Amino acid sequence: MNRIDVSILVFGALAGLGSLAAARRWPGGIWLHRLRERVAPYLRCYVRRSPATFAYAGILVVTTWVVAGVGPRISFALLRSQSTNLANLRTHPLNVIFRSMFWSGSTAVLPVIALLAAVLAPAEVWLGTARLILVFLAGHVGATLATAVALDHGYFTSAGDKGIDRTIDVGVSYGTFCVAAVLVHRLPQRWRIPFAAVLLLVFGLLAFVFGKTFTDFGHFVSVLIGFAIYPLVRGRSVDARARIPLYRPWAAAGVTSTRPRAPVSTART
Repeated sequence: MNRIDVSILVFGALAGLGSLAAARRWPGGIWLHRLRERVAPYLRCYVRRSPATFAYAGILVVTTWVVAGVGPRISFALLRSQSTNLANLRTHPLNVIFRSMFWSGSTAVLPVIALLAAVLAPAEVWLGTARLILVFLAGHVGATLATAVALDHGYFTSAGDKGIDRTIDVGVSYGTFCVAAVLVHRLPQRWRIPFAAVLLLVFGLLAFVFGKTFTDFGHFVSVLIGFAIYPLVRGRSVDARARIPLYRPWAAAGVTSTRPRAPVSTART
């Protein structure tokens, strides 16, 4: 049994135990029920404001569960068939460019979901679903093609990299880092240039000084695309959504606590 199986079983057991405790009026059960009733409106609002992000996260959970449930040889072959390596790009480029972003390449799904929740969900609250998808695809496709060109010209190959043409290159990072770069434009004016400089410095050092792998180079390219694509995601709807708090969308949706309020007197004074 892998970690995802254990996590699902634990979560299901806790949810079932909490429901049973509330139904049977066990100690703490009423408190859990009230807590759920208080939190549920906020969670529904967050999901409603960023449906594409949560649908994407659900797909990643399923594909990661599939990879974790098969043997190492099968999972390696499966991920390599979905990879945007040079061999696949030369034979069926459109298929692998599209499919590669639905596989995380790891069995640790929680860090990936946390990354999506911290970057894609607030960006969707601000940009809207269509523009978020546009930005994500621009980063994913642009960084993938730039990396492929660099690999094709031998920039990341050496005597020990004879199999780099068929390596595994899947995941959400290219598109996600592009969205993160766009989010810099949402910062206050005085913080935009410093944060942009820090992003460029960090990813530039990883790409050309420390890591120097083709994935590090792809991350650097995706950040550049995010900075460059900002004029394409401007508009009245985006400006209107800018009034919605990124991590508290319910603040603009009128979601209130379910705690009963005291009656308000309507008598004239």
